[in-house]
Amino acid sequence: MRKVVFMIDGWFMRKTIHEVKKFPYTGPEIRKYCIRHLKKDDYLYRIFYYDTEPLDKKGHNPITKKAIDFNRTPVAIAQRNLFNSIKKTPNFALRLGKTVWRNNEWLLKADKMKALLEKKITVDDLTENDFRPLIEQKAVDMKLGLDITYIATKRLSDLLVIITGDADIVPALKFARREGMQVCLDPLWHPIRPELSEHVDFISTCMSR
Repeated sequence: MRKVVFMIDGWFMRKTIHEVKKFPYTGPEIRKYCIRHLKKDDYLYRIFYYDTEPLDKKGHNPITKKAIDFNRTPVAIAQRNLFNSIKKTPNFALRLGKTVWRNNEWLLKADKMKALLEKKITVDDLTENDFRPLIEQKAVDMKLGLDITYIATKRLSDLLVIITGDADIVPALKFARREGMQVCLDPLWHPIRPELSEHVDFISTCMSR
């Protein structure tokens, strides 16, 4: 019997599934997707889900100056509903880092920035929806790396299936393989960097293109 552990880059998977709309993004549906990876006689050890808490700050839109409570936005509410769903789903472990608004700065959407630089639009053409806060995830990679190291050292699983496209996790994957774990990468059909594909045993996605 092969014990299998899943580790999910929540931001990566959520963004992808929302774009392709393959299934409702809830705890039970994420679990169903993971189970599709399992072979006969495999045993699901646990699904570790890594994400950040909603941004709990207030600010003012740079165009309209309208006050915004980011903790009450539809995005934040949907994120909390997802986390509650995950907490109620069997075999899940929720690992949350922090969302940090860097220097209270705002980012202009790339297409609008390009149009501005090409003088196709002016500042007067920008709307409040063209900006988003400059946020960063804190402690997510650290938590993921520590969990991989612990599980590999304690021999708690035979196979790690990691759903991500982030090459920053390569050192932890190399350690897991040295400790005898097999590593499967599921990039959800995204192109991946060579150093990431080099340090896994195989690549498999259970989602149709």
